[in-house]
Amino acid sequence: MLKLACVLLLCISGAFAADVSGAWQFSVNTSQGSGSPTVTLQQQGDKLTGTFHSLILGDAKLAGSVKGNTIEFAFEGDVQGQKLKITYKGTIESPTAMKGTAVYSGVDDHVTWSASKK
Repeated sequence: MLKLACVLLLCISGAFAADVSGAWQFSVNTSQGSGSPTVTLQQQGDKLTGTFHSLILGDAKLAGSVKGNTIEFAFEGDVQGQKLKITYKGTIESPTAMKGTAVYSGVDDHVTWSASKK
């Protein structure tokens, strides 16, 4: 019985140990419209780095973390000379899908997003 419990625990923990490294196509909805940024992520353990690219914000280096099936990353964006702190938080639903919310500090704190791996 103990052996079965250990096997089940390993299976469950493995299901949430997603590696999100790679290119992702995001769909972002803000109070001011929608966009389709591309995000390239590199994951090493819990640490996350990468690049956020959109027509409005250009290219920005990001940093964050992955814990279980939870992802969080942040970066500084520049919109017409105004610096913005942008934070994305979400849930990894599968190896190729995730979704969540984001805050564009001082601009919009009700942003929703979904992403699929390219």
